[in-house]
This record gives sequence, C-alpha cells and structure tokens, in this order.
Amino acid sequence: MIVVHKADELRETILQRRVSGDSVGFVPTMGMLHDGQLSLVRRAREENGCVVVSSFINPHAFSTLDEGGGGVRDHVRDLALLDHASVDICFLPDVSTLYPPDDTTRVTVEGLTRRLEGASRPGHLDGLTTVMLKLINLVGPARLYLGQRHAQQLVIVRRMMRDLFMNLELVICPTVRDDDGLALSSANALLGIEERHAATCLFTALTAAKEAYEAGERSAEVLRWRMTDVLSGEPKARIDYVSVADATSLVELQRVSGPALALLAVWIGRARLTDNMPLAWDVA
Repeated sequence: MIVVHKADELRETILQRRVSGDSVGFVPTMGMLHDGQLSLVRRAREENGCVVVSSFINPHAFSTLDEGGGGVRDHVRDLALLDHASVDICFLPDVSTLYPPDDTTRVTVEGLTRRLEGASRPGHLDGLTTVMLKLINLVGPARLYLGQRHAQQLVIVRRMMRDLFMNLELVICPTVRDDDGLALSSANALLGIEERHAATCLFTALTAAKEAYEAGERSAEVLRWRMTDVLSGEPKARIDYVSVADATSLVELQRVSGPALALLAVWIGRARLTDNMPLAWDVA
C-alpha cells in the first residue's frame, strides 16, 4: 500500500494505475476505522483494480463523515487495517492541502444541507459537500462508496453528483450492525456499559416504525410517534430529532406515499448517535 500526503503526489500515483487500465474505487473516511467502514473497502476491493481510501478530519464540518467526536486518531492502526484489506493508495492530507490559506469556495446543496443534521449543526453539511467534491476531484474515481448509515449525506451527495454532472457511480453499502442492532460507529467508543445497552433503543425505534409501515400504516405522524414512544421509554436517551422524510427532498412527510426515510439523532451520555431505516426505498 502506498501512503501519500500531497495532492500532486496523489494524482500522479493514481494516474499510473489508471494508465495501466485499473478502474478506481474511492472510500472517504475520517479514520478511527471500524468494520462498517472496512465493509466499504472490501466492496471497493471486489469491484475495482485500484482502491483509494482517504482519512481526513474536516475542520469546516467536524465529524462530517462519521460521528467520531474528539477521539484520538491512530494512523498506525488504521494503516495496518487498510493494508490488510489490500488497499492500494491511502491519502492522508493535512488541512493546508485541502484548504490552502486563500481557499474561499464552499459548496451548498440548497435545501438539503439545511435540514435535519444541517439544522442541528449549522454549516456541517456544507462542509461535507465541499470536502467531498475536493476529494472526488483529486481522486477521479469511477465509483464512490458510502454507507447507508449516513442516509442524509447519501441524499445530498447523490443530488450534488446529478446537479454538477459528475461522471462517477455512487455505490451505497448496507449499514453494518452489532448483533443487538446498534449501528457501528466510532462514536460508540464514548458509551459506557449501561449507555451501550441503552443505545439499542435507536434500532428498536426504527424497527417499530418499519414494522408499522409494513403492516400498512402510512401516516408519517404515527410513524414518528412510534419512534418517539420507544425512545421516551429509555431514560438515558435525549432526542435531538425524529423524522420521517421524503427520500429525495428530505422534506418532512404527512403521509408516506413513496420512497421515504425514518431518521433519528439521539444523545446517549456524551455520544450523539444517528441512525436511519429506509421505508419503501431500494437504496441501491
């Protein structure tokens, strides 16, 4: 595995692989790798001749690609995991590489970056779209791999790709969960033993909404109530938002009549956890 730090070095290294005929698959991360992120790497490895993984904490949108909080990044551990997963190129840029001193351009997907996570953390999703476009332009992949666990980010990136005529394929990979349903996230490391048990309420709430939908319930208000009722029963849970939104516009629905998403953001102790579940939507 080749580790590069500078933009020109990355482009030259990828060009050599592209000239040799390899397609390029790209997985953006913030480090602190867990099996959810590594599942994206494995999928990219199956489908491409060259796999590129980036590890970058975006200073303009903290916790953009994961809810990792302020955890310590262990590049030695992450690089060992990526090497074991047969990654070809790892991009470890510093802030000045992606945001030079005279950098002034920001990317906004109007409407989509202001809802849900954007409302709770203003500017967060504009940072996502900006750094994502920078990374895609540098890597020039044939395929971009993102996880379903970040559903709002998927909707935003898909719209950005469409609106800007970006010539690459977005590959959406399933959320990886522990046996009790908790979605894998670096934020889980912030949970104590009792908090870790309490955090399963997110999956329980989403499952309640999904089961109600599959039983014929179409009132979005009722589906939101089902989730809220489950979360309210967990003393350690503090709700940020509970949403049933259109899967394209992210507008809150009154009635589910097409592709939709059930989405949650919940505080458990120091950890802010997000999760989602598609309703009548084939995410692939």
